[in-house]
Amino acid sequence: MSAPRQTRARLRTTLAAGFLAASVVPAWASAPAAYADHDAPCNPGEVPGNERLADTHEKDNLAFDRMHVKQAQELASGAGVRVAVIDSGIVPVDGLSLARPPVVNGTGYLSGHGTIVANLIAGPHGVAPDATVYDYQVYDSEAADTTQGQRRLTSAGIVAGIDAVIAAYPRERFDIVNISLAVPSDDPALEAAVARLVALPLVVVASSGNRVEGGASSDPGFKGTPDSDEDVFPADYPGVLAVSATPPNGDDPSSYVVPNKDTDVAAPTVGAISVNATGQVCVVGDVATSWSAAEVSGVLALLRQRFPRETPKQLVARLEATTEGSGPPVDPDDRENVNPWSGAGVVQAHDAMTRQIKPGREGRLETTVAETRADAQAPPAPQRLDLFSTPRAILLWSGLVAGSLLALAFMLRPLVRR
Repeated sequence: MSAPRQTRARLRTTLAAGFLAASVVPAWASAPAAYADHDAPCNPGEVPGNERLADTHEKDNLAFDRMHVKQAQELASGAGVRVAVIDSGIVPVDGLSLARPPVVNGTGYLSGHGTIVANLIAGPHGVAPDATVYDYQVYDSEAADTTQGQRRLTSAGIVAGIDAVIAAYPRERFDIVNISLAVPSDDPALEAAVARLVALPLVVVASSGNRVEGGASSDPGFKGTPDSDEDVFPADYPGVLAVSATPPNGDDPSSYVVPNKDTDVAAPTVGAISVNATGQVCVVGDVATSWSAAEVSGVLALLRQRFPRETPKQLVARLEATTEGSGPPVDPDDRENVNPWSGAGVVQAHDAMTRQIKPGREGRLETTVAETRADAQAPPAPQRLDLFSTPRAILLWSGLVAGSLLALAFMLRPLVRR
């Protein structure tokens, strides 16, 4: 999880050019859509009133394949797990277990962003199809018509959503809170709200930020250093699991996501299957951290069901210790050597479910149980060193000879008497 930044220098010479084109945006906005050539693409701008088009013909979920989600689903489905989604609202669709508390900040107008997020988490084609999502709508849409009273995303809106989740927690007992949203500026009110949220026994997941055209990371050669580490909130706040997105085919992630030293893990997004606000089954064509954060929330729902007695920190430790990558930093407070594009690495759902690891209650990895192979042979038992082996042998043989002679003497005694 993200560690306190403390006094780390933040030299942001290009921040004035803008990390985001607007003051606040969903984490998908402005991400390049280089792979969006699928039929029935997932479209965050879709609204329920639009005509429903034909569902996708895609059968393979390429993003889930890389994370081995299908194998993980043989062990858990997310049943009984509750995920609060702070987003743009969720349209009810078949196969999605949805609870809809009152709108927190918005008119009730629903755009597609929150619906896609929710269905990646727990929809019929999602990671944890039997989990229940709770809809905490905090804005109407990225292109909200303010003249009609519609609400755009603001830091204050996210705070209101967090406070609503905290207020409902004693009753609902959420396991995971997904915030696939990002703001570029630190807000003391948002930081305080996140601190209250992470103090609860749950996992908070947020997107770690996309590249923005014309922003600090628009240069494809921009690799990210401690001095170019981007500010993305709430992902950068302590206790939040920050999730980045990774492109397919080993492509350079700097074309799609920002370098963020608070990134904890990453997940692939292109090829994932979700549902648009119109109810259309769609394919994700973007490398975007909104979608990756949703997928990781789903994996955590699987882990929560499989390991119901473990703490949130233990679940996160399992997630980070089983990635396709370098793994978590040895010192959680040292973020300087963290990969700013993928953190501990790409999430592997099945490994997280099956690896025999024993994280401590605070998330420290205490022991690892070695895998037992069928072709393994036990080493021979060590031989004991016997310092008296030779004298013992001489004594034994002497006794045997003496006994034999004595027996022979008894046998010959009658003959001698004659």
